[in-house]
Amino acid sequence: MQDKVVFQGFVAKLSEYQKGNLKGEWVAFPTTKKRMEEVLRQLDISNPDNMFIATYKSEQRHPVINYLKPFTHLDEVNFLANIFGKLREDTKMVLSAVIDIEGLSEVNQCINAIYNLDKYALIPKIKTPVLLERYMMEYPDSPAVNKAGSFCEMGYVYDIGTVEEIYDGNVNRIPKNSKVCPSFEPFLEKSLSQKTQDKLKTILADVPHTEGFQAYIANTDALQQDEIKGEWVSFPTDTHTIQEVFERIELTDPFKYACLGVQSSVEGLSEKIVASTHLDILNYIAEEVEGLAYRDGDGIAILESCIEAFKSNHSLDILNFIENIDCFRLARNKQNMQEVANKYMGEMKLPKSLANHIHIDIPSSEKELKRDEAAYFTKNGFLERLSLPTQYYTSHEDVPESSRIFPVLKEINKEDVKKSIVATLENAKSNKEPTKPSKSVKRDVER
Repeated sequence: MQDKVVFQGFVAKLSEYQKGNLKGEWVAFPTTKKRMEEVLRQLDISNPDNMFIATYKSEQRHPVINYLKPFTHLDEVNFLANIFGKLREDTKMVLSAVIDIEGLSEVNQCINAIYNLDKYALIPKIKTPVLLERYMMEYPDSPAVNKAGSFCEMGYVYDIGTVEEIYDGNVNRIPKNSKVCPSFEPFLEKSLSQKTQDKLKTILADVPHTEGFQAYIANTDALQQDEIKGEWVSFPTDTHTIQEVFERIELTDPFKYACLGVQSSVEGLSEKIVASTHLDILNYIAEEVEGLAYRDGDGIAILESCIEAFKSNHSLDILNFIENIDCFRLARNKQNMQEVANKYMGEMKLPKSLANHIHIDIPSSEKELKRDEAAYFTKNGFLERLSLPTQYYTSHEDVPESSRIFPVLKEINKEDVKKSIVATLENAKSNKEPTKPSKSVKRDVER
């Protein structure tokens, strides 16, 4: 059974909005995965990045919608609606006060505040120091005595416990019953006709001989029609260049592209780039590889060894390897433990009489790479993991703004959205009831 409606969001197609058309549909939250699949199918959205929530509205004028933004993750929006909808009315008053007092501005902060509501208490209607003093005189045993607090529109809120970070904004930790973002099937070359696959193999085999990092960017709509519209692009690049590429390959929807081949001087890197890799990730990898080559003599060799030793299955793993390059050490060209020992004994400057009596060897069977171990033999030599790496990148949203090149609008003009929605609703209404006024429609949006 679906929970009662907390608020509504106008789910829209970003690529259409970028062309000046607001194509979307109102969705009541909390919602279900089945409902979202239906909406995205109607909007012809096959990429999660091609969706945004243009605006929100609430019949009860819930303050939480003020913290929801156009590109807030769909699961996070639904999660907030789920937990907010379960609050009692008096608890919602406390939440509004906490949001006001703490100056919260992000949806994850609001979610975390809901989980910490038991750490606050509200004395309604006590809005000034004078009223608070009178209250304390009348109720000297109140828990609010000697507690830190603040005044707000609802009254006086004071803390009764230490706030904990229950939800840190990681959408992967959202409970399954709140996750409604549909699974999107990535573009696969094997889904194309054999004739088109053969043509692509010929094109990808004819790689331009240039230094650096290149990727073959293709129009997926054309590929589905057995037409090949694509070209090799050198990275790092910029948004203007990508826009020109999209025009040349006749890509009208910026989300309908695929990366079908990569050329890189870094051994093993190209195999980790799949067709659905985001352009911002491609560009940032190219930038980071360039920087690594300049700043660290062994950096590229360590990166190649990490790619070989660890079962990395995503392009983001490449970025995390680069960011954690100091967590690894490589003994170049050392292929057995005796060679490794000799190298480090030499670096320690052991007396020759002692070094000559030290012998280390391991059976060849132990040279097999094992993911859970901290040392690996690779083509470049002996790789050691000195410390545990940190996962800095989990999605293309973690790519720095200065490195992003994907040509899609990320700032939504609220006034334009409001006008577009009013026009859309008026057109739909006029088709059914041409004689009725549209004031109610405008009020509905302006909420």
